[in-house]
Amino acid sequence: MQFADPIDSAPRCALDLLVPDWKACNREDPLRERALKLTRVVTYMRGVDGKGDNFTTTFGHDDGDHIFLPMKSLDDRILRINTRYHSETLRSYFNEGTQVFQLTADTIPSDATGESFLVNWRDAFPMRGQRSRSILPFDDEQPGALKRKIPNGSPYIFKLLRHIVIHSPLALINVDARTMIGIDAKISDDNLEALNKAIDLDRASHLWLSWSEMPMLQSVLLDLRIYGHDLNTDRGCISKGEIVERAKEMGRWLRLKLLVIAGLQSYSFNTSYELYTAKRIMEDDEVDGEPNWIKIFMPAVRPGGKLVLVDRLNEEPKLPVVAMNVP
Repeated sequence: MQFADPIDSAPRCALDLLVPDWKACNREDPLRERALKLTRVVTYMRGVDGKGDNFTTTFGHDDGDHIFLPMKSLDDRILRINTRYHSETLRSYFNEGTQVFQLTADTIPSDATGESFLVNWRDAFPMRGQRSRSILPFDDEQPGALKRKIPNGSPYIFKLLRHIVIHSPLALINVDARTMIGIDAKISDDNLEALNKAIDLDRASHLWLSWSEMPMLQSVLLDLRIYGHDLNTDRGCISKGEIVERAKEMGRWLRLKLLVIAGLQSYSFNTSYELYTAKRIMEDDEVDGEPNWIKIFMPAVRPGGKLVLVDRLNEEPKLPVVAMNVP
């Protein structure tokens, strides 16, 4: 290891990084969960030269099923030595390690209560998180949006990224304009609704990443669980057509070794793959009346690469409460 290298950390499974609140990787009772078919993992291994394609559907995730990604950590002592070591270490950290970005309700628009917000609410981006906004490029941003660079001035960090995870915690479902701005804050009904629209529009903001600006990407993990949630039905946060169009954009620019997507076929969007083979799944446009996401996203995966869909099909049934007669 060179002096300026970041520190290797233990590799982590893609499912643990992407949906830790589903406990899809670290299951408390794996045998029971497999029997109840709570979580499904669909995997398509793309062959080379049209040969060797493999398609599997499982309801378990054992030690041999992990999809490990490299992790790096930073030593502040090295970063403080001098600018040269600082730059080299950060370059290696962002280039070699998996970067986890998390949607976060951490940006209240400064003009949220003013009249100007009723016009500019689409540019608020209140949910994508300050770290994501400072590093990642988005197609829906204004031209010239400021992004972080390596301290020596070049390049932009997003140009170095190889492995990225975009996680959307389930707790964000409970966030709305009133909880974000505060119970006692004075705001008009029109501004409150505008902020709610800005929040909903941002819940799937990672679909609008500028894939053409990140040529080094090898692994992309996207948390799209909002798609199958009741909130999306009520508020229209992200449509089926928008996901299809953004998948096409990914296919234009990306040739990934690994693409993992969570939530496209969860709950009411549950579809069955029992009759599917690797050949048939690439022929049908729909599966049980829903888009064939395997076929739709496959152009973004290189020969020899892997596409994984992870979904929660059911919630774990709660055990009945048994009344006890206490003398």
